[in-house]
Amino acid sequence: MSRERSPQVIAAEGLARQGQTQAAVSACYDALAIDDRDAFAHALLAELMLEGDFYDEAITAATQAIELDPDCSPAYLALGLAYDRRGGMWDQSVLVWHELAEVTPDLVTAHVQLGEAFAAAAFEEEAVESWRHALELDPKQARAHYNLAIAALMREGMATALPSFHTAGELDPSQDEFFFALLGLPAEDVVIDSGRVKPEREARLVSAEMLARQEDFFGASELVRLLLDADPADADALALAAYVYLKQEATSEAMACALRALAFAPELPTALYTLGVVYSRWPGLARHAVRVFAALSKAAPQHSLAHVLLGESLLGLQRYGQAKRAYVKAIRLDPACVRARFGLAAVRLTEGAYAEARWEMRRAAYYDTKRQGLFWRLWDAYAEGGEV
Repeated sequence: MSRERSPQVIAAEGLARQGQTQAAVSACYDALAIDDRDAFAHALLAELMLEGDFYDEAITAATQAIELDPDCSPAYLALGLAYDRRGGMWDQSVLVWHELAEVTPDLVTAHVQLGEAFAAAAFEEEAVESWRHALELDPKQARAHYNLAIAALMREGMATALPSFHTAGELDPSQDEFFFALLGLPAEDVVIDSGRVKPEREARLVSAEMLARQEDFFGASELVRLLLDADPADADALALAAYVYLKQEATSEAMACALRALAFAPELPTALYTLGVVYSRWPGLARHAVRVFAALSKAAPQHSLAHVLLGESLLGLQRYGQAKRAYVKAIRLDPACVRARFGLAAVRLTEGAYAEARWEMRRAAYYDTKRQGLFWRLWDAYAEGGEV
């Protein structure tokens, strides 16, 4: 059964979704002036205060919402994040994330955040258990893998941590986005009928790239085959073929196509990307991966993930100083790059800089949670009286 919101709360919600924070705060206070026991108004006010970094005010508003309705999941989220970002309140943070995990047991991020709160409070075993539970709910949860990698690094060293770092990197959706950014594809997807594409090279190539982004690898392969029939030395088509093979776990074929593309265009970023990923996955080829990703970072220096991939390959060879420089470059280009933050945290740990490592991990958590838009997902589910 859906929960009723007052007209004032609905107005505040609309303003908040449009990014008009100050007006939304005023509308929340208007709602509370009419009914100071409105859990919706308190929960929304908590989120708005959190966005403005007013942590104490966010804590007060979220606590009031939970007291009014113990099932108010968006208020638990705002309260947990406020405790985390304020710092030094890890015991309270653990309790809040545990409550959110009880209220919304299938919310994977609640278990990830609970593990991070446990780790900050020095309950390492409980932290690992929470992250493993998150992976039971969603085996592709990259942040849980990163946290487990950091935990393994602290307990047993880099050799034990590396598999989790590799797994997390491969699950990160930004990696595929990076490949298509290198292609320069427009953001919007277009429905492609591979049987009706114009015969010109450019039309076929762009259509094949679009189909690959939509994971229609069969359609993309057909168009690439036509391109290569017309010109076996078409480096762009060969690089795209390498990517399509890579996505289908045909690493030998991917490597062959990428190497052939580089024979015709030695600095082609898409071919460098695919070849580097292949090398990074094969045991014994880590040094080759470093060389390829170093070339990629020079060919595409404006892309943060080019430097992240270089940093990860250097991390695997325990060349921590060079890895650190690569991660720092990535963060300068994109401060919200979660993957770079976790990588830099790992390097900081090898230096014994535990406080700095924890700070990087908190920033990674901040950007990852913000990217998910969790508050509004929980808000909508709470308003409808259902689960996320």
